[in-house]
Amino acid sequence: MEKMHLDDKKRKAVFWGLLAISFAAIWIYNSMTPLMSDDLLFQASDYHSPFDIFRMEYKQYMTWTGRSVLQVILKIFSLMPKWVFNLCNSLCFVMLTLLIYWNVKDRKKYDALLLVFINLIVWNFSVEFSQTVLWLGGACNYLWGIVILLGFLTCFRYFLENGHSCTKIVPLSIFLFFFGVLAGWGNENTSGGGILIALLFTFLSFKKEKKVYPWTIAGIAGMASGFLVMLLAPGNKARSAFMLADETYTGIMAYVSRGLKINKAVNNYMMVYIVVICFLCVYFIYKGKKLEEFLDTFIFCLAGLATCYVLVLTPEPMPRAYFGANIFFAVACTQMVQRIAREDTVLISLKTGGILAAAVWMFFSYTENGANLARILREVNEREEYILEQTGQGNYDLTLPMLRPEFRTEYSFMYDNDISMEEDFWMNEVYRIKYGLEKIRAVPRDEWEEY
Repeated sequence: MEKMHLDDKKRKAVFWGLLAISFAAIWIYNSMTPLMSDDLLFQASDYHSPFDIFRMEYKQYMTWTGRSVLQVILKIFSLMPKWVFNLCNSLCFVMLTLLIYWNVKDRKKYDALLLVFINLIVWNFSVEFSQTVLWLGGACNYLWGIVILLGFLTCFRYFLENGHSCTKIVPLSIFLFFFGVLAGWGNENTSGGGILIALLFTFLSFKKEKKVYPWTIAGIAGMASGFLVMLLAPGNKARSAFMLADETYTGIMAYVSRGLKINKAVNNYMMVYIVVICFLCVYFIYKGKKLEEFLDTFIFCLAGLATCYVLVLTPEPMPRAYFGANIFFAVACTQMVQRIAREDTVLISLKTGGILAAAVWMFFSYTENGANLARILREVNEREEYILEQTGQGNYDLTLPMLRPEFRTEYSFMYDNDISMEEDFWMNEVYRIKYGLEKIRAVPRDEWEEY
């Protein structure tokens, strides 16, 4: 095994090379993902200065949602060319993988295998990757939200472990307070899980050192402040009332129904992580490890479960609401996998061989799905060109093609946002508003010969 070791210079080169590949891979997918759904209804003409962003966000805060930090990010990207979002969102995704990497204890310096493992699980086991990572509207609300939150928690944990001799208490406290405000002012359930993580790590630190530092209190206070401002937004009542109207049950049965749906979501999105964590935990205990050694893993697991089950208090959410919880479990699972010692030749061989085999499989999956993304983008662009051509000639009653079903891929949200043969379908209305059409008739792509 020693012959497989690389010196630090080579390890660093491999590590940075993998980061570059990771960026290129997600950038290609971002570039092949068109604007869709709510993106199409954004009215750039309503914004004449940077102050209009905050004016419009205040209006949304009062009437629909309190996620102001993420909504401001969304508005900024919506006002810019799509290539700017593609670039920044790809960097944000790479940052997510690095934040998971930095939260793993006892890792090697420039651990390329660990980085590959993290990329594989995020690509393949994230909740609704097409909605939470690639779609502009979804990425700003979920990917960017968890990156801000994990960024804060990573800094928070670092200073818990290394800030004992810090003399710049006031600047550090101010920094962590305002960073905490941004982290707490994200997604309702995910930010709540982040506060729980910060509190539990603070408790462990206090138990060990019998002392709580001012900047620790400032960071948690910042998170709590941002969380409360988001939670108390008047617009949340309107959104909640709208979602309640779609629920089948009322009273205690509504909570039972929500609980069962949450169980199903945990089984669908988190079970692969739970199985690996349970297996390795039992294995390590039989090998003589103590439960106390896994406290960091258990904290992220507990936060992940809390982030899921707190949703019982709200009307049924979209599946993407579980994205933050899924990332918490990804951190916990990665921590457990990294604990496999080199001396354990069977498990380390399974780990290394499994990661390499999964990487090979991912290459073929990536190219196949990428080809379908390119085909979907081509058809979307063809349809838009036809619409603009016809409206330019004064035709506003159009027959438009739907996407070919054989191009469907898990990495595209377009099929949930395509026009429909049902005339009153909501996406048909979006197209009518977007392009100023009077009427839309949707037909299968193979039956459309106008273009």
